[in-house]
Formats: sequence, C-alpha cells, structure tokens
Amino acid sequence: MTRVSSFGHQQMMLSSLLRNQEKVFDGQMTITTGKKEQQYSGFATQTNTLLGAKTVLTRTQSYINAGEYVDRQLRTNDVHLNALVSNAQDVRQAVLEAISMDETFALNEIMDQAFSSMVSALNTNIGGVYIFAGAKSDVPPVNARDITDLVAAASAQDLFQNDTRRAAAQVGQNTEMEYGLLASEVAGDIFAAFKNIADFNAGGGGPIDGKLTPAQRAFLEGELATLDSAIDTLQLFVARNGTRQANLEDILVEHKDEEAFLQIFISDIEDADLAEAITQLENNQVALQASYEITAQLSRLSLLNFL
Repeated sequence: MTRVSSFGHQQMMLSSLLRNQEKVFDGQMTITTGKKEQQYSGFATQTNTLLGAKTVLTRTQSYINAGEYVDRQLRTNDVHLNALVSNAQDVRQAVLEAISMDETFALNEIMDQAFSSMVSALNTNIGGVYIFAGAKSDVPPVNARDITDLVAAASAQDLFQNDTRRAAAQVGQNTEMEYGLLASEVAGDIFAAFKNIADFNAGGGGPIDGKLTPAQRAFLEGELATLDSAIDTLQLFVARNGTRQANLEDILVEHKDEEAFLQIFISDIEDADLAEAITQLENNQVALQASYEITAQLSRLSLLNFL
C-alpha cells in the first residue's frame, strides 16, 4: 500500500533540507576564507594551542619589525661614521704632506671642507629626527656651520647640543639593542684635534700656508698623534656599529626561522585543504538539490492523488 506524506514526514524532510543548506554555506565559507572553522570554538581541544601559537607569532613579528628598523638605523650610522673617518683621514693626509714637503697651500681649505662635511653628517635629519642627537631629536646636535664657528668656541664640546640618552629597541624577548649614537661622543676628539690646528692657524703662529716655519712644522708633527688618536676613536665606533649589525643579522635570521615555523604550525591547524573542501561542497550541493526535489514532491502530494 502506498503511503501519503504526513505533516511530520514533511517537517523531517524540511529539517534535512536546512541542514544541507547549512553544510553548503559552511563549505562556501571554508573555500572563501581558506579556514576550516570560522570560530575558535570549532577547533575544540586545539583552541588553546592555536591561540598560543598566534600570540608567539605576533610577538616574533613585532621583534622582526623592530629589528629591521634598527638595522636601517645601523646602516645609516655606518654611512655617516665612514664619512667622518674619511674626512678626518683627508686632514691627516694633508698634515702629513705638509710636513713631508715642508710647505702647504691647501691645509686650511681641506680642514674647512672636512669640518663642514662632518657637521653635515652629524646633523643628519631623517623624517624630522636628528639621528645623532639622542633624545633631543628635534635639535641639531652640532651648533656650527664651518671652521670659524669652531675657532670661536671656547671648547670643541661647546658646539654639541645632544643629550646623553642613546636610542635602543627590544629585538628579542630578553634582548635590547642600543643603536643610537651621540654626536659629542663620536666627534668630540676629532673636533678637538681640528680646533687645535684651527686655533694655531688663526693665532700668532699662523697662518699655516706656504712654506712652513720651524714652529709650524713642530706643531703639525705633534698634532699627528692627536689626529691618529681621534681617528682611532672614530674607527672604534665604526667597528662597534658593525658588530651590532652582525649580531642583529643573526637575531633576525632566528626570528624569521621561528616565524616560518609558526606560520606552518598554525596553517596545519586552521587552514583548509581547498581541494578536499571543493569536493565536499560539490557533494553537499548534490544532497541539497536532492532535498529540494524531495521536499517539492512531498509538498504536492495529497489524498487526491490516490482517490
């Protein structure tokens, strides 16, 4: 005997249709987002593991961002420190040549040009920040333009306006790296050496131009040691900055390796297999279509069909 659909039967088929609709919707969301679940509750026992891994990943990425910023600053330091060394060596070479030839026609010009270039390097401003000024980053660290300002100052240190706070950043959980340099500590010695020569040149023993007097020759010979010591100080800062760059490079490699591992670890938990998800969606769509057809047929059945 053929049965006629009852109301209860229709409700059961309608519930099945709604479940199939939900499965299709979930499948579409999985393909759209690429995630197995849209809420953490869907991961059940893996929720805490997933949240913990994402927390560590976020922290690691913040260290990478900080490290890359510090790396840019260290590279900038390297450029300007080497410029300071180069200018200082130009003056030393000019003094050495003057002594060897017992005369000079360019020492004053070379010193003036070298000093102005050094001031320009130390007053480097990037994005409104003077990088050699410490915490007083809105004030030029060197209050001078040319060699005449150095001569006019009572002391070379009087030209410096930076404070004593060096910039640093957290580049690891227990690693803070100092990257800031102060104009006074970097250039204090070389400015003092330059001032000795400039003051002598502007004083009774000068000008140092043309044939050297015995007093000028003796003075320049004595200043060579002062220049060498000041250049050694500059090169020490170059070496220290380079060591920090090398250490930071190692730290960044470790962080990026950890970032790659965590991204794979998180992906294994929450990312869907798209090929599998597409296949499942197609199956769910077939089931949904079947539900539509059966429900439609049941809705058209009545006793009149059998009378």
